[in-house]
Amino acid sequence: MYHGQHEKWKREQQPGGCWKPSSLQARILEGVAAGFSSDRLSRELYLSPKTVDYHVRVMSDKLQAPNRVALVSRAFVLDILRADSWPPRVACETVD
Repeated sequence: MYHGQHEKWKREQQPGGCWKPSSLQARILEGVAAGFSSDRLSRELYLSPKTVDYHVRVMSDKLQAPNRVALVSRAFVLDILRADSWPPRVACETVD
């Protein structure tokens, strides 16, 4: 199996391997990866903190991540977040 096939296989075998975030989830994921709290993200995105927490929980469930650190780690491993930028940016297209 050549490298490209191996990478595709690795992504498909991981939890959420082919998952693409919505544009809102992408912005929240970028903020979580940058270390922002739900309160800060809610102010910047004009959402309630509970809505931010809901989306973090949905993404965490999709990627089978028990906490924010694991969510960000899985997002990097699955190439959902770009490893070559700061602040973190979503690497893939969003679903909407």
